[in-house]
Formats: sequence, structure tokens, C-alpha cells
Amino acid sequence: MLAGPLSPHREDQAPGPALAAAAAGFGTPAYLMDLPAVAAAAARLEAAFGGPWLRLYSLKANDLPAITSFLHGRGWGASVVSTGEWRYARAAGVANDSVAFEGIGKSDAQLGFAVTEAAAGRPVRWLALESGQEAAVLAGLAAAAGLGRDGRPSLDVLVRLNPEVAPETRPEFAVGARASKFGMSDREILALAGDGALAGPRLRLRGVQVHVGSDLTDVRAFGDAGVRATRLLAALRAARPADAGWLDTIDFGGGFPLPAPGMPGPEDFRDALARALDRAGRALPPRPAIEPGRYLVGAAGWLVASVLHARPGTGGAQLVVLDAGMTEFIRPALYRTRHPVSAVADGPGNQAGSRLLDTAVEGPVCESTDSFGRHLLPPLRRGDLVAIGQAGAYGASFTSRYNGRPPPREILLWPDGSMEPGERPPLTTGQASTSRE
Repeated sequence: MLAGPLSPHREDQAPGPALAAAAAGFGTPAYLMDLPAVAAAAARLEAAFGGPWLRLYSLKANDLPAITSFLHGRGWGASVVSTGEWRYARAAGVANDSVAFEGIGKSDAQLGFAVTEAAAGRPVRWLALESGQEAAVLAGLAAAAGLGRDGRPSLDVLVRLNPEVAPETRPEFAVGARASKFGMSDREILALAGDGALAGPRLRLRGVQVHVGSDLTDVRAFGDAGVRATRLLAALRAARPADAGWLDTIDFGGGFPLPAPGMPGPEDFRDALARALDRAGRALPPRPAIEPGRYLVGAAGWLVASVLHARPGTGGAQLVVLDAGMTEFIRPALYRTRHPVSAVADGPGNQAGSRLLDTAVEGPVCESTDSFGRHLLPPLRRGDLVAIGQAGAYGASFTSRYNGRPPPREILLWPDGSMEPGERPPLTTGQASTSRE
């Protein structure tokens, strides 16, 4: 662990001393996760969604157990989309009754794992069903394990609704659109509610999961989807009057954008949902939930890299190649997203007051798409440090071994200013989230 007088900083500023210290102590490329910034984001969400709201951290944004543990200490549960993430949540100290098991494609082995845990008296908070076929497989496994009989608990399930809305986001992030692969229509769900898969004590239907998309730029689709979900919950109660007392949950998803001028904040989504429900004559269920990921960790993460070489470009520009690329942070290549890039002042070639040059910032991978775009940076040379911002979500969890590159180090900056590397327990063949499990 490294410790030093690293003072707090604003969310829109690169923590230069900490980035330089991380590079010096652990090498580059490396992610630095600023846990005070995670806490600030969590506090804003907690203020917006207090009261009856269940708050779940979506591990797919960043599955480093230390981050999950840090949030769990604030009362957050976990949303996982694989048994691998589930084990990371467990390594973070999150018990099954605070875990929601979701995800578009669960293998028989993954469903069996959830059933085995329930039979052992450790059921998850809920498992979200994506289709009637998934429900049938889960029901068969639950029956074979004797769930709901002889003292074994039932397994609580939600049904995922495709709200068929037009989310205000990039097409790649619009999971609530009609044509997306995610979830079922309300007609499919009502048919499933009358099917034998959800009959009896094995599986206990608790409500609805709905998720509009990621990085939403407006609040309207979030409110519209919430109305659709509450209407469906009422219809399920009417269709299953004997179970109406258990039908108490709607997971409204997440998708809140990172703080930026003109972008809606968590409280705007809360208020939009409240207004939409009021207009529709609906109310929140007894157990409403949210499951943000990127909002909690996105702005808290920085990828610090070293310049491998720099050369003049045309018209006074420069081109630099870093030791970090799409294998470490694929979002710019995959989605054409733009992330802030800045020079770390402690680099050997960086001089205060240097003029800024139009700079093509490139990665080292043998692909022309391995680029972080053009940015205004001072003149750079080999060994200088560069920081890529807003990299805390879908960065380290997206790394690949392409070109034989090892994963970057992940460094945690704690509230007391100390730093230490983050670690994950290994996923063995028997733990992998595949059909071989």
C-alpha cells in the first residue's frame, strides 16, 4: 500500500498527484479508482432514491470486489448478470439475500447454481426471467431440488418487461426499445403468469424488472417505462389474486448519465417517474429498486498511460502513441465515445504553461480503430504520463488479451489518501459463467 498527502479534488479534475504516484508505484497502464468520488456519486443517488428504494450496484460496470464492498458498506446490494459476477459479489461480502441475479442469457448451469444456493437456504433476493423458456428450465430445476417443500425456500423471481419505448440515448445503449433482445412484452408476461412454470411453491413471482437503457440524456422514457411496469404489476395482481400480496416489487433499472452541464441528474429521473405515475393514476410499489452502475463509478476512474512515442503531425499537430489502448479501454473504439484526455503534470516532459497542440491520441494495438481521438495537449515525449478520464465503468471489466497484452493494474485510492492494488479472486473452469459450469 502506498500512502501520501493526496488531497481531495473536484469530480471534473484529474487527480494528478495520485495518478503520478500510481504510475510510479505500480507502472502503466493502470486504472486509478477514486473511492471518494464513488462515495460522492453514491451519496447523490442515496439522496434522490431514499425511503423505500432498494439500491443495487450493477457489477457489470466494474466488478472489482473492493468497489462492491465499499458500496455495500453504505447499504447497497448487488445486481449481477453471471455467476462469475455473483462470486465477485460474494468475495465483496454481499450475502445472497442482497443479490439480484439478472442477465439476458443464463445457461442451465447458471440457473442450476441459483437453485442449488436456494436449496441450501441461501436464495438470492430475486432472479429476473427473460423468457418463458428460461422460466420453464428454472421451474424444472427448482422442482427437482424440492424448492418450496420440506422447509426449503421458494426462489423469488421477477419478469423482465421490454417497455417498448424510445430511449434518449445511443442505439447501442437502447435496451428498452421494441426491437431489442431484452425482456418480454406485457402480453408474453401475462401469458407466462398463467403458465405452469410459475405455479406452485417452487418459484414465487414478486414483480417486474424494467430497464430503458444506458447514458440516458432525457427523463421521459424512464417515466414512460415506469408507468408500463406499474400497469403490468397491477395486471399480474389481477391475474393471480392468490399471489397479490407477494407481487410487491418493480426494479426500475438505471441508466443515469454522468454529471455534465445540461444532463439530467438522479433526482430528475425520480421526479419524472413520480410525475408520470401521478398522471397515470399509479403509485410506486412497496419495493421499488434501482440498479445503477456507470453513474457510481464512471467518473471515478482514470486510466493513466505512458507515452511510447510522439511525432509531429500536419499543421503543427502532434501524434502520440500510448502504452494503453483498446485492449485496456475499448469503449472509444467500440462505441466511438469520447473521453477526456489530459497530460499528468508530473510527467518528465510536461512543462507548466506549455502551449496546447492538436493531438491525435493513439493506442499501441495493431488496429486503426485503436484511437482515443483528438485532444488539446501540451508537447509530449516518451515517458510522459497521460490520463484518460471517465474510465471507471466498462473499462477494466472490458479488457481483452488481444495482441497478447496482459490486463492493466487496478489501483484503489482510498478516502485517507492511501493507494493499493485491487484484486479479483480467480474464476476457475468450474466457476466460469458458461454452459460448462
